[in-house]
Amino acid sequence: FGMNILVWLVVVVAFTDTGAYFIGKSFGKTPFSPTSPNKTWEGAIGGIILAGIAGTFVGHLYFSWQIAFLTSLLVSASSIWGDLFESYLKREAGVKDSGSIFPGHGGILDRLDGYLFGAVIMIVILRGLA
Repeated sequence: FGMNILVWLVVVVAFTDTGAYFIGKSFGKTPFSPTSPNKTWEGAIGGIILAGIAGTFVGHLYFSWQIAFLTSLLVSASSIWGDLFESYLKREAGVKDSGSIFPGHGGILDRLDGYLFGAVIMIVILRGLA
């Protein structure tokens, strides 16, 4: 699909992570998963909504509003599951960080986990709908 769709993916995952962090810190009270105890339902839902809105505007440049919105929401949700899966793998391995390249950020895999899951979902949706 090209670089334009990659930019769309980056926008969706970045808004998901950023929105979940800030909304979770501001309003989060309900734990989301024991795998990642700092995540909250409020943050996850807020991140998905924020990414859905931002992603729809970017995705609409290339697809209909409906496809852009549906894709943005599903990619956003899958990026959260990617983050949870990576946290699960780290816990199973008994490590805090997946590497030392980005100290304090959980390692390189923590920076990419949402993109790895989100990219797969995005390509499946776009191949099926577009």
